[in-house]
Amino acid sequence: MNFDQICTFQLGTVIHHGFDSVSKVGAETKRLGAKKVLVVTDKGVKGAGLLDSIIESIETADIPFVVFDEVEVDPGMATVNKGVQLAKQEGCNLVLAVGGGSPVCAAKGIALLATNGGSMSDYEGLDKYKNPPLPVVAIPTTAGAGSEVSAVFIITDESRNHKMAIGGSACYPEVAILDPLLIRNIPFWPAVNAGLDALTHAMDACWSTLSTPLTDSIALGAISLIMQNLAPMVFTGDLEAKNKQLLASTMANIACGNAKLGLVHAMSQPLGSYHLPHGYANGILLPYVMEFNLPACEEKLASMAIAMGESDTRYTQRELAEIAVWRVKNLYVRLGFPRKLDEKEVNPEEIPQMVKRAMTRPGWKVNIRKSTEKDLTVLYEKSFEGWEL
Repeated sequence: MNFDQICTFQLGTVIHHGFDSVSKVGAETKRLGAKKVLVVTDKGVKGAGLLDSIIESIETADIPFVVFDEVEVDPGMATVNKGVQLAKQEGCNLVLAVGGGSPVCAAKGIALLATNGGSMSDYEGLDKYKNPPLPVVAIPTTAGAGSEVSAVFIITDESRNHKMAIGGSACYPEVAILDPLLIRNIPFWPAVNAGLDALTHAMDACWSTLSTPLTDSIALGAISLIMQNLAPMVFTGDLEAKNKQLLASTMANIACGNAKLGLVHAMSQPLGSYHLPHGYANGILLPYVMEFNLPACEEKLASMAIAMGESDTRYTQRELAEIAVWRVKNLYVRLGFPRKLDEKEVNPEEIPQMVKRAMTRPGWKVNIRKSTEKDLTVLYEKSFEGWEL
């Protein structure tokens, strides 16, 4: 225990979850005083018909709306500007995000810029704004990012090819609605990448130096649910597995939103320049960071193994910690997930630059095991070599 550290736990979002919970959208937007709603999504979500039940609920509440479906993967400042222009033109005073992490991040950016003006790059960092954003209601259609309960969002600065982290205490969505019916037909690889993103959120939260028993309990609960339900979720139509995976995703972000993120996210941030899916990049790096962190957090990894279903009476703490790593690798084998970075996607000659960028990230500072430039170089090099089960 760090006797010099005062910890804070915050969550500013009302969460509704369960089958057909999107039926509450209309009532919630009305409660929040919506005069007109800007629905922020992408063409894939709209084309899949996932807006239908949501729009029906808004119409039942007799609230006008307009749809902005131009969000791309890793949304940039130009997209946010388009959304703000439409919101002002239409007189929208509430933003409804429907989709994965990209539409939710774009919606938060639109909500913030609509009330503060200027450029999105003016607000990089935390609490850089003067005025609270428009209220946001977030409805995830993937089970991984957890952005629906996060006070932080990511917007790409196209001029720098740089992903900006922006947020603050006023940036939590007012409401999150978790309806597993919206993820029942999610494609295989997006579901896998999202699931491993959530698993990384939970584990990074556990080995952060800012973790507490409160955040650990939520993170370990998420790890338990993900390890039990990710495979059946992606391989079958099991709606209960999808429901639990969706809850686990939200739980994982609640944990890391308060405990902050560790070394996996510090190392994956530079990979964003290659426009790899965020969950994919995290998933590739996770086993390597688990092995690196193990000597400094045997107890945490042992707790993860117990959350995964192992017995604490059969094994030593060290053995349980090693089993946790094995369990994750075994899950990857079941999913057919890659074991290493692809040199066709990421240039290994840029490892020195990636190391320097990783060492500027908050996750590098709060990771339980301190790492040097040499340590990170070795970890990146290993991530191109692969591992054996």
